[in-house]
Amino acid sequence: MGLLSLTSKQNYERTIKDLRVRLNNEKNAHRNTIELHEHERSQWKKDEARYLGNEKMYQKTIADLTKQKEVNIESHGELLKRLEKLEDENNILKGRNKKDSSNSGKPPSTDGFKKPHVVSTRKKSGRKPGGVRGHTGHTLCPDVEEENITEIKEGVCSCCGGEIEFSDKYQSRKRVDIEIIVVKTEERAYEGECKSCHKPYRAEFSSQYKAPVQYGENMSALVAVLNEYGNVSDSKSAEIVSALCNHEVNMSTGTVFNMRTKLANNLMPTVEKIKQKLIDGEVLGVDETGVHVNGNLNWVHIFANEQYTIFEHSEKRGSHCKDEEGILAFFIGILLHDHFKSYYKTKTLTNAECNQHILRYLKAIIEIQNHSWATEMSDFLLEAKRMKDETVLAGREGFSPEEYARLEQQYIDILDKGNKEYEEAIQGKKHIRFFNEERRLLKRMREYKDEHLRFLSKFVVPFGNNISEQGAAFVKRKVKAAGGFRSKQGAANHMVIISVAASAKKQKKNIFQVFKRAFEGKDPLQTDTS
Repeated sequence: MGLLSLTSKQNYERTIKDLRVRLNNEKNAHRNTIELHEHERSQWKKDEARYLGNEKMYQKTIADLTKQKEVNIESHGELLKRLEKLEDENNILKGRNKKDSSNSGKPPSTDGFKKPHVVSTRKKSGRKPGGVRGHTGHTLCPDVEEENITEIKEGVCSCCGGEIEFSDKYQSRKRVDIEIIVVKTEERAYEGECKSCHKPYRAEFSSQYKAPVQYGENMSALVAVLNEYGNVSDSKSAEIVSALCNHEVNMSTGTVFNMRTKLANNLMPTVEKIKQKLIDGEVLGVDETGVHVNGNLNWVHIFANEQYTIFEHSEKRGSHCKDEEGILAFFIGILLHDHFKSYYKTKTLTNAECNQHILRYLKAIIEIQNHSWATEMSDFLLEAKRMKDETVLAGREGFSPEEYARLEQQYIDILDKGNKEYEEAIQGKKHIRFFNEERRLLKRMREYKDEHLRFLSKFVVPFGNNISEQGAAFVKRKVKAAGGFRSKQGAANHMVIISVAASAKKQKKNIFQVFKRAFEGKDPLQTDTS
């Protein structure tokens, strides 16, 4: 019993010891497990922190890439807009480079050495070149006075040397030349006294002798033709006259200036008569052109009809529309012009547009935009003009209402086609400055339809405004030679003189004789029947 008890005790102790070892082992295993878990947890937290950092970095990268993508898209859109704008500007510059005096309102002086390609609007007549049968020639065949004829009846036979017996048959040759002769005259007004009362008396000089020495009407007219009509400078005019007179006359530039001033003063009544003739007319053409006076840009206004022309000078382009004493204040007929809007403010006028300008603008549309409506409109206007000319030759004074309505509808149909072509050309485009001129032309021709077709509704109205536009050449030639005018008075004097010269040219009068009559105090445009 004792032995067994001891053994049992020992067994219990051993069991307890084993249990304690196992407990320690479990504790150690648990502690190891906890430590492992703590280590794994710590590592997981590190991984979590790293993953969270990467996530933020990825999110930031995604955000940056998204923002960059939006910037790129916006930048791409801006580049596309910029590209479209540059293409529009490039087309505008190309179109501007193609423009000259034949397809725009630019004057021929701007063409330089580049000659415009001019397409003739005339139809072939089928006739051969040269004068037609029955045409009056213009051969130099002057009449020669008897005392200036030399008869040649001299010579010997070339075979035997015998004397020649001449008949009445002959051949003649003529020579035309001029001779400059300086004619100097003098008047002497004697002094005396009355035989009755012995009062002193001195005879009076005639009207041609107002100064100790003066130039006659022929000399003055020659200087005026050179200086004002030929646009030769004052100094050159004096030099030419002195050379023609073999320096028997030594004219100064001051004398040329005085002659020009006197001529302008003498022509003032004639200009007033021309002004009244223009006011009384049924159609009046008007145009404007720029000119420099004393270094500043001024304007010359040109009023004209088939027989008369007047030039007026002012500082502003539209000032003549407000002049209460000007031509437009009294004119109540049809005013033909190139769409200067100020003319439409005068309610007493009937306006008509120049279609020659329209043909130039249409030519630009054809050459630059290449739109077919412009070709059709150009052909329509020329065909309508031809129909009008044939109707006039037939003795009719106008189209019937049905004929005019048909032409008017054809005009509108072409404009409708033009609007359609324009809309198709600008579709999807934000930058359309290249097509602005076409848009403005379509709008103008529709809004002012009646004015553009006035030459068809009123046969007295010409197709174009050449009657006044040709007058601008008088001013431009002067400006080209002199550059401009030094004073307002000088410009005003020139306008007076060329008004009479241009009117005389239209009436096929001799400019020299016109100026000579003015210096003589006579009506320069009145034919002297005495």
